[in-house]
Amino acid sequence: MEERERGFEVRSAPAPLPRYDALRDTNLRQYFESRTVQKYLQKMGWVDKEGKIVDLDKFRGKLNIIEQEFKYAEKTEFWRVKEEEEMRRTHQARRERALEEAKKLERANRIREENRIRRGIISAVKNQSAHELKKQTNDM
Repeated sequence: MEERERGFEVRSAPAPLPRYDALRDTNLRQYFESRTVQKYLQKMGWVDKEGKIVDLDKFRGKLNIIEQEFKYAEKTEFWRVKEEEEMRRTHQARRERALEEAKKLERANRIREENRIRRGIISAVKNQSAHELKKQTNDM
């Protein structure tokens, strides 16, 4: 047997075997046109709703584009959320500063009012003391 094989000469160049595509095989057409098989093929993504064979290379290209769009959308959403959080922090910091300023202003106004009242009391006491001194000096 080996002698026979050694004696066999192939003068053609090596070539890859052709790819077999069962979906395009005319002998299996009746099988693939049955409703149950069509539903299964649609579910698996091999054919579209019209029964046309899906070109997987073209589909992969579309899928790649869709994946890139999702990545872009995710990145855009990430930066939008990050910017929104930064705006919230900035707004919160402004509110806190404004609240602190209002507290300082209120404290300063309260101190001014207390000082005004204190000066009024001191002035009243001085006037009363001066008035009593005049009265005592006049009585003598």
